[in-house]
Amino acid sequence: MRKSLLVLITVFIGLISFAQENNGTVYSKHPAIDKTKKLWAARVKGDKVAVGAFLADSMVAIYNGSDMPQKKEDYLKSIDWWSSEYANLQVVDDSPAYADAIDYTKGGLWVQDWLLLTATHKKSGINLTLHMHNLYSFNKAGLITSQHLYFDNDPFEEINASGSVQENGKVFINHPYIITVRKLVNAYCAENLAAMAELYAPDVSFSNSTMKWGESANLTDRKKELERQFADNENVKMKQVGYPDCIYYTKNDMYVVYSWWVWTGTIKADGRKVEFPIMLAHSFDKDGKIVSEEAYYSNNHFNPPMGKK
Repeated sequence: MRKSLLVLITVFIGLISFAQENNGTVYSKHPAIDKTKKLWAARVKGDKVAVGAFLADSMVAIYNGSDMPQKKEDYLKSIDWWSSEYANLQVVDDSPAYADAIDYTKGGLWVQDWLLLTATHKKSGINLTLHMHNLYSFNKAGLITSQHLYFDNDPFEEINASGSVQENGKVFINHPYIITVRKLVNAYCAENLAAMAELYAPDVSFSNSTMKWGESANLTDRKKELERQFADNENVKMKQVGYPDCIYYTKNDMYVVYSWWVWTGTIKADGRKVEFPIMLAHSFDKDGKIVSEEAYYSNNHFNPPMGKK
């Protein structure tokens, strides 16, 4: 049995060895990598002559796998477009990624890199933060024969759209969702957690301007927070300021109600009266339930005045 097992292991190792085939060498430092870095440095400066010196006459650029390659002449013209349309152009390694040069036994020399491109579009003021992956092929003379660029094209579509007036939905001064928000605020002032919970979707999220960016709370956490608020404060009222807006956003196919209030109440611990403005934003699902609640206010109103504890 032991002899059979050794035979099987030997055969398995042999099969693994047979399946592997070395097809080249990978370099973390290589003259070709230096050329791609100098290429981008020249592009940032808008130096078409310096860029052209790295390119073969037959060079093509292929964007996001398109089947319509851009020829060298048009590639160089695009440098003028970047210089005229964008300010503060910078291109750096998208750390911690770094470039590789791969000298394929079958396939020649290639470089791949991951870059972070930042710039400001002059006309629209849109700040561009573009994560980009590039592949460069080289001929035997050390010139770039192709550059394959991969990136998210959405920012450029936003820039193109910014040049025209475009509607993105409708604004309602009266709407059932506005009524829902008013009922929610009334239930809050009445300390009626059950009535409030009925208006929320089970997966509702809560955030406010005192939380770190990206943080949120779920319904269970929010109920605990409300219980603490009800225990610490009394005579809470919220007076509507102006009028709420219910906005339907075409782009995201969603309804959001924005409302403005003045919160007043008394802190039970010291009898201090508190008053502050607050803005609420409530998003709704297809069933008319609130799926997110965002509150914008300053919590320093609850802090004791200077010199008091």
